[in-house]
Amino acid sequence: MKFDIAIIGGGPAGYTAAERAGANGLRTVLFEKKAMGGVCLNEGCIPTKTLLYSAKVLDNIKGASKYGVSVSGLPAFDMEKIINRKDKTVKKLTGGVTMTVTSYGVTIVEHEAS
Repeated sequence: MKFDIAIIGGGPAGYTAAERAGANGLRTVLFEKKAMGGVCLNEGCIPTKTLLYSAKVLDNIKGASKYGVSVSGLPAFDMEKIINRKDKTVKKLTGGVTMTVTSYGVTIVEHEAS
């Protein structure tokens, strides 16, 4: 298959460029060696924010009594559920990025490129 443009990397710059190229009628291929969304979506910003939110909820529960809210027993966390929630959030967002990019006719190749 012939393409008008090849983009290396499916992070925010790469997937946005691919969307714009596809939207403007260019036959576009995007190469991503790991996962769509780049480091922020898969390893950095989004996973960190989901984990921090769980910690914030736990901290709020610990301080609930000063707001007149009673919590019986000691608050605890379930790390497996926290990680599952993080993974589900990342999967949902990477799936959305992939769906949007492909809706513009972009071909995604899950392989390293140079």
